[in-house]
Amino acid sequence: MSSKQPDTGRSAEPCEGYLVTPPLREASSFAGLLDHALTVLPVAAVRLRLVETAPEKMKQTILDIRQIVNRHDAALMLDGFPELVRETGCDGAHVGAEDVAAARKILGDNFQLGAACDFSRDLAMLAGEKGADYVAFGPFGVEPEPEGLALLTWWREMMELPVVAAYSPASETTGLTPPETLRTLAATADFLALGITAAGESFNPLWQTPEQFLPLFAATAEG
Repeated sequence: MSSKQPDTGRSAEPCEGYLVTPPLREASSFAGLLDHALTVLPVAAVRLRLVETAPEKMKQTILDIRQIVNRHDAALMLDGFPELVRETGCDGAHVGAEDVAAARKILGDNFQLGAACDFSRDLAMLAGEKGADYVAFGPFGVEPEPEGLALLTWWREMMELPVVAAYSPASETTGLTPPETLRTLAATADFLALGITAAGESFNPLWQTPEQFLPLFAATAEG
């Protein structure tokens, strides 16, 4: 994700995808879905969420997913577990804003670090000060959230750190319903995070038919 560093002010660069996996215990059952989504969509990074099991099993899952992600020239970010980043050859970690300082100490300066900031401007600014390489706002749902969108717009216009808009709809939501929220997020953020529901489970419309989400990124490129 480090290749995309927007200048202060509205960047002309199109939004890119940022895929978030459901919690994985092993890679084999998800490998085909991930590979297909990476083939279809313009994805800058994949955030791998792991089920906490035996360390060696977790490392093997990371290595298996890393092979897929590397084939598509995307960055692999671990959701938490910064101590495993160095051992498994990941590109970085994604942690809560309050954990950025501790994670940066573990990672050093050679790995990327993202921060989940909910809808808090203060947390995002603190994360930036402590060494985050990008901030993430959300989760956004299918309903318009004026305050959240205003914060996203403000950050993109005023700050240099890239911003991720996390879209996590309710589990019963299917497809792009309604499409307006997703289009707005894609037109505003540097990266659009897709892949899980508000409950943290698999957002099946994305993984089963990623083709339907491609117009989001094509539209930002044309605009």
